[in-house]
Amino acid sequence: MVNRFLEKDIPYGKLANLGISKEKTLSMPKDLLETFLSGKVTPLIQAKVQSQSGTVYEVPLKLQLTQDRTGKVQLMTYPIRKEMVSDISLSDDEKERLRKGDTIRKEIKEDGVRHMQFVQMDNETKSLIKRNVSSLRLPEQIAQMEKINDIQLGMNQKEAIKEGKPIELEVGHEKVSVGVDLKEPQGFKVVKGDMAEWERQQKIKYDIVNEGFMGYVLTDQNRWEYKQVVDKIQHKELKQEVKEGQKMSSGIKL
Repeated sequence: MVNRFLEKDIPYGKLANLGISKEKTLSMPKDLLETFLSGKVTPLIQAKVQSQSGTVYEVPLKLQLTQDRTGKVQLMTYPIRKEMVSDISLSDDEKERLRKGDTIRKEIKEDGVRHMQFVQMDNETKSLIKRNVSSLRLPEQIAQMEKINDIQLGMNQKEAIKEGKPIELEVGHEKVSVGVDLKEPQGFKVVKGDMAEWERQQKIKYDIVNEGFMGYVLTDQNRWEYKQVVDKIQHKELKQEVKEGQKMSSGIKL
């Protein structure tokens, strides 16, 4: 796994706001820390968020390191939800497509500026992952894929990818599916197999995709556990309070 970020890039101050100190970050199991530094979405981590009243809430969430257009490192958080919660305006059709695992392309206004973005739902947390279309540099990624595999995509295929729709290709004697996947650091994924395999991988959990790699949740004892927290949140609704101006909704920039 190639790291896009170095240890010096880790935003320790922002992690501390989630109850994860520098010491705890660096004591993560090697596989988990490498996943975090690679820019991939991590498995579940149990964070702690303090409300304005001083109450501390345990919030299971996933993390991802990204960069804005200026190269500044951002820490994205994807809290676990019982149902999909959106901080952007979505039609019923768009919500249904996201629940089915589709990636949609939509113009979204953030911080007073409108950007064309890809939006995708993380199946395990029900949080929305958003990335600016321009940041993915899809034309370059498509050209690189064509060069590596010695293939030529048709205009309709290229347009489908740019709209966030996966496509199936014949590379040599094998079927390959490619498309936008915001869980990947580059926002683009190539899957060996047909569209059925692409859909299967989009729906299954992190630990199944990464055989032998268990998700981790930070506990008070500085141990890393997973199943206990997952079992707990399946039986009770997560209560959250956050400071004014902070929304623990989908894809929060810290």
